[in-house]
Amino acid sequence: MNKKIKNIIYNFPIRLKKYIILESHPDLADNTYALYKILLENNINEKYKIFWFVDNKSLYKNINIKNVYFINAFGKLKFFDKFKKLYINYKAKYIIDCNKLVYKKNINQKRLYLGHGMPYKSVPEYCDMIGDLDYFLSLSPFFDTTLSKLCHINKNKIIDLGFPRNDDLFSNNKNIKNLFKNKTYDKIIMWLPTYRQRKNKSSNLNMKNSFNLGVPIIYNVESLIILNEFLKNLNILLVLKPHPAQDLSIIKTQEFSNFVILTDEDLKKENINLYEFLGQTDGLITDYSSVYYDYLLTNKPIAITTDDLEEYKKAFGFVYNNIYEVIKGEYINSFEDLKSFIQNISTGNDVAKKERENVKKILHKFQDGNSSNRIYEFLVNNMEL
Repeated sequence: MNKKIKNIIYNFPIRLKKYIILESHPDLADNTYALYKILLENNINEKYKIFWFVDNKSLYKNINIKNVYFINAFGKLKFFDKFKKLYINYKAKYIIDCNKLVYKKNINQKRLYLGHGMPYKSVPEYCDMIGDLDYFLSLSPFFDTTLSKLCHINKNKIIDLGFPRNDDLFSNNKNIKNLFKNKTYDKIIMWLPTYRQRKNKSSNLNMKNSFNLGVPIIYNVESLIILNEFLKNLNILLVLKPHPAQDLSIIKTQEFSNFVILTDEDLKKENINLYEFLGQTDGLITDYSSVYYDYLLTNKPIAITTDDLEEYKKAFGFVYNNIYEVIKGEYINSFEDLKSFIQNISTGNDVAKKERENVKKILHKFQDGNSSNRIYEFLVNNMEL
């Protein structure tokens, strides 16, 4: 279909249906799922049909909620699935997406893009694909100029209401012990590195295979053995959750008592989402991931690994000239630095607390764990939900 015909269809005043499209990656996760729960609490499914665009609808055949449907929308689709997706996409009044992108098909549709993290890495190839939208969610005015420039959107479309998923950081109603065979640890530290080697081998953004295990700081299995003994002596559990885009074949670990790998599948089995888990941890290790911004809300220690900062900067780039001006915490540049951070967690020595608190005030307009309700009210009052 040529561009002229597409433009005519886009601007044609078709009659839209009371449909809401939802999207996230992984399915039923992230900001969209957090907002979805609030939509259900307010009985929006009584007057709207809610369509989740997913990878495989058969996984959700046991979910039976009034006016909630699952549509195969990604990957290689059969003709009927493709037609159904296209029809709903053309007729839906609202589109709420956060990762794989669901584009408006008509100018009268309303699209709220929730996003899946505030800018940190430079990802122009993704920003260029975001497309037409009505509102773009942000954490605070600090990010608005950068978002506007990166994503080519008018600043008046950016709304600073906070991320829905961050509300789960304040939740304490899920038992995470079942994930670890009911073993009891004095402290639990989460390690969320961003990806070094993408699953998509054709990507020109892959870094060199500089880490045999796929993560920074730990360069060999021998170091893992030493780390595990160190953790064991302190009765601390270190939980590594690889980035969804990370090539997991690179991570070659043995089974350790105090160092474990957690996957989305593990969380799903126990009906716990990542942020519910994060909210119950005692500290975070990350690097160039936007989870840093979110975890600030917990007021708990954060360490940032920087041993490959220059290589990462060359391969991906950052939105800041100097990340140290914005990203505050304990900086880990060696194995000894890693042990020092863990030791500080054990003794309750939060050496970067004041710096984190100062930057949190700038990066978060709201710090109350009530973003989902704020966005729901915005949908009702400003988008006529």
